[in-house]
Amino acid sequence: MFYILEVKKLEKSFGSHKVLDEISFSVEKGKILVILGMSGCGKSTLLKHLIGVLKPDRGEIRLLGQEIMRLKPEELDQLRRKVGILYQSAALFNSMTVGENVAFPLREHAKLDEKIIQIVMRIKLELVGLSGFENLMPSQISGGMKKRVGLARALALDPEIVFYDEPGAGLDPVTLAMIDQLILDLSRKLGITSVVVTHEIQSAFRIADQMVMMHGGKILAQGSPSEIRSSDNPIVRQFMTGSAEGPIPMKRESDEYLKSLMG
Repeated sequence: MFYILEVKKLEKSFGSHKVLDEISFSVEKGKILVILGMSGCGKSTLLKHLIGVLKPDRGEIRLLGQEIMRLKPEELDQLRRKVGILYQSAALFNSMTVGENVAFPLREHAKLDEKIIQIVMRIKLELVGLSGFENLMPSQISGGMKKRVGLARALALDPEIVFYDEPGAGLDPVTLAMIDQLILDLSRKLGITSVVVTHEIQSAFRIADQMVMMHGGKILAQGSPSEIRSSDNPIVRQFMTGSAEGPIPMKRESDEYLKSLMG
């Protein structure tokens, strides 16, 4: 079976602190993988490895059939053009219009006539429900709209896989449900593979085909949503219920430094 993403025994340490400890999982084409865990569990650090920003101490990451740690910089750049990323803050260029933000990857990486770029830009905005917003500035739209513009930009080059970093951060429940529906539509209608890093339980169960639950840099449980929901691991169960009582300790102020390292 061909997996669009395979991670095998990934390890990463900062100094004496192990942030990722033998992380292994795989994702089939067109599926939605949700990586769950509390802040500081290592999931954001894992995401940085998956897109080639960080290099592991040990292990293997195979993305779209290529072992990314073995690629030369120019080869990695070519691979990244097949990958979309929606950042937590949407990361729009405030000096550019909505349309210019979406068109930016096309102008940077695609040798297209400007008329074609404009057509593609409008198609991507229509895909996320923002047709007609191309001339507005990021300061003129809501946080949820910014996320959708960021998603339209992530889709500009027709990626095979899209990575989402906390897509629900700062969003109200209704807007988050709209983002979730977009992720589902991209998977079901366009066959785009999605990897979603989040701690939003309701959102995770709404969209996931497969889940990975992380804690302390390790995978505690992985499988289908029903398998995760029925897990008898006490940490998994506490996280799912959001209970203050259980094996997950309260964070100490001295943990903040480690938290900043792990993401």
